[in-house]
Amino acid sequence: MPPRLLRSSTPLAAAHLCALSAVFADGDPSSAVCWNAAVSGAVRNGEGGLAVEMFRDMVWGSCEPNSFTYSGALSACAAGEELSVGRAVHGLVLRRDPEYDVFVGTSLVNMYSKCGDMGAAMREFWRMPVRNVVSWTTAIAGFVQDDEPVSAMLLLREMVRNGVAINKYTATSILLACAQMSMVREASQIHGMVLKTEMYLDCVVKEALISTYTNFGFIELSEKVFEEAGTVSNRSIWSAFISGVSNHSLLRSVQLLRRMFHQGLRPNDKCYASVFSSVNSIEFGGQLHSSAIKEGFIHGILVGSALSTMYSRCDNVQDSYKVFEEMQERDGVSWTAMVAGFATHGHSVEAFLTFRNMILDGFKPDHVSLTAILSACNRPECLLKGKEVHGHTLRVYGETTFINDCFISMYSKCQGVQTARRIFDATPCKDQVMWSSMISGYATNGCGEEAISLFQLMVAASIRIDSYICSSILSLCADIARPFYCKPLHGYAIKAGILSDQSVSSSLVKVYSRSGNMDDSRKVFDEISVPDLVAWTTIIDGYAQHGSSQNALAMFDLMVQLGVRPDTVVLVSVLSACSRNGLVEQGFNYFNSMRTAYGVEPELQHYCCMVDLLGRSGRLAEAKYFVDSMPMKPDLMVWSTLLAACRVHDDTVLGRFVENKIREGNYDSGSFATLSNILANSGDWEEVARIRKTMKGVNKEPGWSMV
Repeated sequence: MPPRLLRSSTPLAAAHLCALSAVFADGDPSSAVCWNAAVSGAVRNGEGGLAVEMFRDMVWGSCEPNSFTYSGALSACAAGEELSVGRAVHGLVLRRDPEYDVFVGTSLVNMYSKCGDMGAAMREFWRMPVRNVVSWTTAIAGFVQDDEPVSAMLLLREMVRNGVAINKYTATSILLACAQMSMVREASQIHGMVLKTEMYLDCVVKEALISTYTNFGFIELSEKVFEEAGTVSNRSIWSAFISGVSNHSLLRSVQLLRRMFHQGLRPNDKCYASVFSSVNSIEFGGQLHSSAIKEGFIHGILVGSALSTMYSRCDNVQDSYKVFEEMQERDGVSWTAMVAGFATHGHSVEAFLTFRNMILDGFKPDHVSLTAILSACNRPECLLKGKEVHGHTLRVYGETTFINDCFISMYSKCQGVQTARRIFDATPCKDQVMWSSMISGYATNGCGEEAISLFQLMVAASIRIDSYICSSILSLCADIARPFYCKPLHGYAIKAGILSDQSVSSSLVKVYSRSGNMDDSRKVFDEISVPDLVAWTTIIDGYAQHGSSQNALAMFDLMVQLGVRPDTVVLVSVLSACSRNGLVEQGFNYFNSMRTAYGVEPELQHYCCMVDLLGRSGRLAEAKYFVDSMPMKPDLMVWSTLLAACRVHDDTVLGRFVENKIREGNYDSGSFATLSNILANSGDWEEVARIRKTMKGVNKEPGWSMV
């Protein structure tokens, strides 16, 4: 009786059904040989579901399965990770053939290990009365796949102790285990075992050795294996070596690629993908792109994804998307990379469209793709899109706990800090990242008190404080005038060994200087081995704000001597230091050298500092001339600075001129209050009354104090 008609899910399955019909037309449908041929053929062609259905038909029919049939069905379950079906086949084996041979036993070990149940796999392994090298290798490979390299190594030792010689598949599996745990000594021992046999001539083993050594960073050992006889003509070995070297030296990988061309060898897709993954020059990347087009690799997933990512990394998101569109096939990695590329470069709309098309194409977003799209939700106007992603995640997974830290960050950036706190409170197990995200969300939304309160809860919960949280809290304390947290955090940073982190030390310098404790601020600064521009700016601004102009300028000159390039922010601090101490000539020297010496174009804030410098020195006419000669239109800050100088020096005429300029610009009430004070000091009470009458209806922001 011929088998019943099976559903064909793919063209390949349909073709296989035709071949199956031909087999049973010429053969005996009750013959196990015909069934075994059909089942094994389906497995080889990647049609595991079809193989399982045929096995069911065979069992329900009149043909008795044998060990080859069981092995084929178990291989199909392993390929499709069908653990429940595999257990059913195992039960059938136990009922019909309890004394199954090593062939079936090895298939059971393979099925359970591929389905992620290493406990059941090892129970079957130790139950086997006889184990051959295939059985041992299958169990070892299962541990490697399950990310248990130590167990794989222990099983190898037991295998050698039982007198079973390893083969090339054992060697490659155990080398992969060594690479996972950076077990250098064990890898060299395997290398020694390989040298004693003919396995050393096998290209697969050499490729595994090269990959393992490059993973350790032992490029010289890897090159030694690569250069030995019989390897330089094999493309897979070239690919393994170039892939490993590209992670450590782009120049070396390019040299190897050129050498490969000179020897008349064509790089494979893995070679191109490895080099593209390291390239950060768009000129060289474009040249390599042309070569990949000639070789016909450009439309494949491996090269296409790496090339698209390379263009995105080089800030050319347009070409990145062009390559992505030209790919004939895309996987989840390529979709995610494109979403991340758009998000990284601020193209939120394109990122959302790509993410939507990814879902419509049948791909289920994972942790990486969700993290990428949520990073695009970084502005209040993106809040609705962020909520849509949140809702989709709930529909797909039923929960969001695995990515709640990203949702907290997203809502905080979109000014939905209350929603972020609800997610935080609803999460049962909060890790360090989640605490950090919530504290940072409060800080960026101006909720300083809430951030401090949450930080206190974090300390009470004995959560480790890392450098990011420590620097965030220190900066917050400086901004909201809470210096009493500084000393305890300083001590904690020393004990935790995070004081050497630039962000922590710079934040300490900032909070000490903001509180007027310049001695401690300088001590912390001097302990920084290589201060960055942020640290230099903080200490210079601290000196400038507290009247130590000579120290501020001395630190700036030292910074320049040490090769740190100034930016606009630190130059504002330098000019402020000159202004606060009446150093007019020095101030103009620094201002005039901004373009020539430092390559910084003066901005409005720098011009404002110069107006303040002249105004404080009583040179109001020069200040007025300086404002008139500015290359850009003066803003409220410039006029207010000049108006304040007029008040100090009781220059009513210039004050009224500035008043008219402020009126023309429709600026705030603070400037009118300054003009009113100037007129009051000069005794012109009629004008004071007129000014204050015009201020009626204008809201003035009230002052506040921490006391």
